Amino acid sequence: MATLASSPPSSLLLSKSSSNLLPPTLSSTSRLSFSSFSYPSSLSISPIFLKYPSSSSSRRWKSQSGLSIRASTEKKKVLIVNTDSGAHAMIGFYFAKELLGAGHAVTILTVGEESSDKMKKPPFTRFSEIVNAGGRTIWGNPSDIGTVVGDEAFDVVLDNNGKDLDAVRPVIDWAKSSGAKQFLFISSAGIYKPTDEPPHVEGDVVKADVGHVGVEKYIEETFESWTLFRPQYMIGSGNNKDWIVRDRPVPIPGPGMQLTNIAHVRDLSSMLILAVEKPDAASGKIFNCVSDRAVTLDGMAKLCAQAAGRPVNIVHYDPKAVGIDARKAFPFRNMHFYAEPRATKEILGWQATSNLPEDLKERFDEYVKIGRDKKPIKFELDDKILEFLKVPVPV
Repeated sequence: MATLASSPPSSLLLSKSSSNLLPPTLSSTSRLSFSSFSYPSSLSISPIFLKYPSSSSSRRWKSQSGLSIRASTEKKKVLIVNTDSGAHAMIGFYFAKELLGAGHAVTILTVGEESSDKMKKPPFTRFSEIVNAGGRTIWGNPSDIGTVVGDEAFDVVLDNNGKDLDAVRPVIDWAKSSGAKQFLFISSAGIYKPTDEPPHVEGDVVKADVGHVGVEKYIEETFESWTLFRPQYMIGSGNNKDWIVRDRPVPIPGPGMQLTNIAHVRDLSSMLILAVEKPDAASGKIFNCVSDRAVTLDGMAKLCAQAAGRPVNIVHYDPKAVGIDARKAFPFRNMHFYAEPRATKEILGWQATSNLPEDLKERFDEYVKIGRDKKPIKFELDDKILEFLKVPVPV
């Protein structure tokens, strides 16, 4: 039977993303910080943790509090290999802007062709901001990266595109042969195996057969200085999952109390630049590229509603009873799925700035500005769920 929860406001505008381990240790890091990140001084010795553990015992990140690190002042040449669609495309855009603002030289290689229809959407429509700040934008196929980039050499290469070794190996091999000193890779927090002890922290067991894991291992074998980032769900300019700004019920699978994590992409880019400016500390490390606060699925719907200034009707349902795949109907996992950025706080001195209520309001204002709230959208799976539950839909 359907259950309804009402609260003021509605609209969802979000996007989806060896050796023995040290004993489990909980970090004392606060999960309530919204302060801007800083660069602490003096050198630190970085803690060690297993990248690919095979068992769930003694699997957790071990906190090494009281250590701090010095940021390099060296200006570097950075190549960003950026995907041509989805939420990950925002990461390359924000990272490029952050690097340019810090005085580094940036080239962003976007997959595909500049004339593609995909380039008519954010963040690609904002690439002039990169060019105006002194950056270079090019397009091409990463499998032929040497031809696309030419003879130019880079200190740092970030792959923010590939999801398996076939896609990323050409970039890794070229970066190594061309003399890049540091390789960064945007992986995924989705590679963690489900756990009875959430949240996921760096060192948790991963799914060995997932494409990202193969890439991570190859990078570790190829480069001396490498850093892996595992993002989850993110929000920022140019991304959204159109849900309800049309006074429709919001179907959420299960009880709605499942925990997840939403980070603003500016936080993710701030982690990346810390790795560039603190390469010794970041070398050989894995960082959960996430916010430091969780949110429930119901809470997320209510916050989106608040941002839109509308009422919201949340309808809970059982996906098995309806006969649908919950992940196709709702863009978040129907379980607790969230990670914490413990290692990046301890090792790099990173601090979160994501403030979900404020970030959602900013995103909603942009959403309305570009007219997506008026765009015709089909809700076929929603309609199937609501019909099964006998919940009326406003015409």
